[in-house]
Amino acid sequence: MKYLIVVFLWVGFGVIHSILIDLRVSNWANRVLGRYFTFYRLGYNLLSLVLFSAMLYITKTLDSELILKFVPPWTIVQQVLLIGSGVVIIWAFLSYDVLEFVGIRQLMSFGKKKGFYYPKTITKKGLLGIVRHPIYFATIVFIWSLNSTRVDIVAHLVLTIYILLGIRLEESKLVKEFGLAYTQYQMEVPALIPFTKKLQRTK
Repeated sequence: MKYLIVVFLWVGFGVIHSILIDLRVSNWANRVLGRYFTFYRLGYNLLSLVLFSAMLYITKTLDSELILKFVPPWTIVQQVLLIGSGVVIIWAFLSYDVLEFVGIRQLMSFGKKKGFYYPKTITKKGLLGIVRHPIYFATIVFIWSLNSTRVDIVAHLVLTIYILLGIRLEESKLVKEFGLAYTQYQMEVPALIPFTKKLQRTK
């Protein structure tokens, strides 16, 4: 029963997260909220953080028996993966406009007649020139490098599936936003696993 609870909770989190970031929903919110739409991105991030923290807390309270535990010398590999994926997440985060990503830059435009301008450019610097979704890649590596209970593993499976589905939804949205420019980016840079495009070209 507790496994079904975990699946239900994490799927619910994923559905809410996806709906709120969907272009149709955000465009509707823009029409309804008017100039107050500048608070949308920050509100979305805060809600996501609260929900994620709640899901994580509930998951941890349902089971405490570890069934996936790294032991020496594999703990060295575990630490390398955890630290490496953490560095990648931070590095990737800094590759974006952090203020815009969080929602602060939008707030800075509140009350201005022109409102907030979303730049129609694709960043290909740093990690984003190696893999299109470095945060997703690092997140998958990170969660599967943790010592885990049965409930954790169920949650990790749901999150991994959600990330893979989320990439497809996000890619569809980005193609609509950027058109051929993003299609070209897709051809040049792999979505999730670094350097696979180069391997394909060398075959």
